[in-house]
Amino acid sequence: MRPRSRMRVTPKVLFYALLDVAGMLVLASGAMWLARGQTLFIPDFPTSTPSAVLSVIVGIALMVWAVAGILRELIARPTDQRAVADRE
Repeated sequence: MRPRSRMRVTPKVLFYALLDVAGMLVLASGAMWLARGQTLFIPDFPTSTPSAVLSVIVGIALMVWAVAGILRELIARPTDQRAVADRE
């Protein structure tokens, strides 16, 4: 049984992680407006119920896209790492 090798965090994975955080903030801003009618961090964003619903949808879409990108990057390891793992 081979020991599991550690995945390296690449700049692409960090980019997707930052997009995930941005999606969470956009989602939270829209949800806060829908729940309480208050803004979260950015003053005057969102300003109405339709823009709050749109921000919730965009936040969810950003988060799904970012998580898919992270998984895609972590699954597709470079071939040199596979060769090292196969030799062990």
